[in-house]
Amino acid sequence: MLLSLEGNESSGKTTLAYSAPLPIIGFAFDMGFERAIQGGRYNELFKGLRINTVPYDGNPDGKVWDDIDITVFELPQPIQLDSIRVIGCQKLWQYFIQLCAKALSDPRVGTVVVDTMTVARRVKASAYLEGLQGVAFDNNGNRKLGERLREKLIQIEYGSVNDAIRDIYTSTAGVKRNLVATHHLTDERKDHIGKDGQIEQVLTGNKLLEGLAGTHRFVDIAMRMEKVDGKLGGKFLKCGYNLSQEGTTLSDPTWDGIANLVAMGTGDRVQLDRRRPVEVS
Repeated sequence: MLLSLEGNESSGKTTLAYSAPLPIIGFAFDMGFERAIQGGRYNELFKGLRINTVPYDGNPDGKVWDDIDITVFELPQPIQLDSIRVIGCQKLWQYFIQLCAKALSDPRVGTVVVDTMTVARRVKASAYLEGLQGVAFDNNGNRKLGERLREKLIQIEYGSVNDAIRDIYTSTAGVKRNLVATHHLTDERKDHIGKDGQIEQVLTGNKLLEGLAGTHRFVDIAMRMEKVDGKLGGKFLKCGYNLSQEGTTLSDPTWDGIANLVAMGTGDRVQLDRRRPVEVS
């Protein structure tokens, strides 16, 4: 199953993501996974599991997840010392995408988690910009005379960035592996004609998934995580297995809870992978 989770900070996205079938290979762009795993649902979901955290070192070694239940690769964004020039994002993206490809091609891996895909897309955009900026420097890293330094991408150049993110979804579907991608939310803006007749953008009050437009088209289930009166819930924005379940809210959702709901809604015709085997009565 390809599962998309979106929501504000501390809405349970990461905890739900790591409740997926084992072994899990996680890519932590947001660096908040320890709080999610060691938090209030530790005894229910993570107690007794072999969990390994791999600091970023630029060496994509796929053997580190042997005999481990949850392997989390830390992917901190490089510190930028210059306000314009981007450094280190190409290396970070290559490290991530090589490990991701190894995880998806390893039949022992149960689930790949990208937390968050929002930040992964930002890293890819910065890596693309870093490549464009490279033409302004010689092999010794010195600025070439007369060469303009690109400050940002133009809209058409995001096509390459979006293709890279889209390939992760399509590749995962192709090898029939489980994927959980988490996303931040952003404010929705719409064009509005002001008093002076000029078009300006205004906030609508709605929230949208921040990242690849049309993400829901590439996943089987999309869920919006919400916190209401201190309780967590997940609302199905898309359920490709049973359209009638769209709009349904699941309290304190887990991967197995989602899989059980899908099975019930399809008369047990669809049986998704689970963290724990289904008990037969």
